[in-house]
Amino acid sequence: MKKFSEIFLTGVFGIFLIVSMVMTVSNREDVYSYYENRLYAEMPEISAENVIEGDFFNQLESFLCDHAAGRQTLVKAKTETDIRLLKRPVVNDVVIGDDVLLPFNAFEKVDRGQVEEQAEFMASQHARLRDLVESYGGTYLYTAVPCQYVCYEDAYPFYLNNRREFTGTEISALTDEMEKYGVPMLDMLPVFEEDEAAGVTFATEESPGGDDDIAPLYSSRVDNHYSLQGAYLTYGEIVRRINGASPYDLKYPQGEEITFRKVEAPYLGSRQRKLMDTVPIDEHLYEAVFREDIPFTRKDNGIPSEASVYSDAAFENGSVTYSLYMGGDIAETVIDTDRPELPSALIFGDSFTNAVEALAYYSFDEMRSVDLRYYTEMSIAQYIEKYQPDIVICIRDYESLLAADGNGKLF
Repeated sequence: MKKFSEIFLTGVFGIFLIVSMVMTVSNREDVYSYYENRLYAEMPEISAENVIEGDFFNQLESFLCDHAAGRQTLVKAKTETDIRLLKRPVVNDVVIGDDVLLPFNAFEKVDRGQVEEQAEFMASQHARLRDLVESYGGTYLYTAVPCQYVCYEDAYPFYLNNRREFTGTEISALTDEMEKYGVPMLDMLPVFEEDEAAGVTFATEESPGGDDDIAPLYSSRVDNHYSLQGAYLTYGEIVRRINGASPYDLKYPQGEEITFRKVEAPYLGSRQRKLMDTVPIDEHLYEAVFREDIPFTRKDNGIPSEASVYSDAAFENGSVTYSLYMGGDIAETVIDTDRPELPSALIFGDSFTNAVEALAYYSFDEMRSVDLRYYTEMSIAQYIEKYQPDIVICIRDYESLLAADGNGKLF
């Protein structure tokens, strides 16, 4: 009887393993993890070289782990256990703060000389772009915007790295080098801090006089990006800087000309999709409503698309992501408002341009945007030379200011 039980249990376990393996290997349709915000590993190709060097088995292990049957359920259960039962301060490389989720930053020793060298190189590159833009009479502006870990430095526990030392060294070095090369630079952190101290509010459709519910949250609590209000403040400051340094008199919506409409669907952000949607942080995105309707046409990567700057496709599982703005990360977008009396513009950077783009078309005849991470047709310098936009705006967040990766091909 005992032997029969052992055989039975072994058989059941074997069948479980076989079924799980079959389900895992056959589960190739899922290529993206919504909650983990990343692509799944692909089934590796078998080749003699791949097998001999051992790459095949490493890639196969990654594939099997990513496509394991019930993986999402198990990962979510582990996440909840780490947060609620074990009370871990860092879960899945996300720092659990009071009403905020932050990126875990590895401990680092700041090399001031290296930072200054990187800053000098970046400033020299943007000086070349400025010279190119000014050669045909255009205006160039470099804009630095604080990312989440900068805005919430004080929310980190004392024993974790909030990058305060690196942030101060980086922005100081880049500001000095940009000034040395004569590149117009706008740093948005002091602007955010000044407006927060002043208690600025933004009008909503529900409360046209201003609503404390959205004042002054310029950086998301669950995402690396700024809020639409932070993007609006950035856009307004860009307009003021350009008007003060050029013959243009750009307009942007102010006061009763703009209201903000709350998106009722919950915002998950990208901090591992608010840690597998287990953390009860209540945050919402907003859409801007202009009093004056501005018709326009839009092309994405050269193909006509819907004339909208907000995407319903961003809604998944009853929630919304930052892809609400401009439909997410697109290599090239062109918005044409057919107002030839206004200047043309190019905005380039990465996802931090998206929310600004959703507002900035108000001020331009034609607005082009290029995502440095995905656009490969030509360099930014070649792009500028080809289209010669009247105004060129680079927007980079603090984490990307000096990074060689993700800054695209400028020349």
